[in-house]
Amino acid sequence: MSPSPITEINKDTFWFLMTEAKEHCGQNQDAFLQWVENRLLEMAPEQALNFDAIIHGYRELAHKYGLWTAASILCDGCTDDGFIDFRGWLIAQGKEVYMAALKDPDSLASITTDGQCCFECISYAGNYAYEKLTGRNANGCFDRVTYLALVEELKKDIVYGKGVD
Repeated sequence: MSPSPITEINKDTFWFLMTEAKEHCGQNQDAFLQWVENRLLEMAPEQALNFDAIIHGYRELAHKYGLWTAASILCDGCTDDGFIDFRGWLIAQGKEVYMAALKDPDSLASITTDGQCCFECISYAGNYAYEKLTGRNANGCFDRVTYLALVEELKKDIVYGKGVD
């Protein structure tokens, strides 16, 4: 099955890309990362930046105490860095799993982790692609005002459950 054409990364195509990557690669994180990066390399550099901002926005929006508790159980303990990596893994599981976990972290009890519930490198996929396309680091393009507006836009689709905070 060949990948569907995506020319612009927005919140909808971001989740579509996550779904396709999971369908193609399963839980193989190296293959997943490479697949996402290759898809981003097919697009304009701005789309790699969009991906970078969106994944960091979703990662930030999942920085919730109740979810950290769930991560601690799933990962047999969870440090600050481990929780960042857990949120990358959570995003890579797809929109439905991500949104369900923010509404009710106990929903993660039914997810198979294969002993892996951390995915650090997925958070860097946009930057990796941007660097390959331009020779520059995505961090040099960061605009805080634009990023905060994006986070507010992403947040509109999230329903946080009672006790998640």
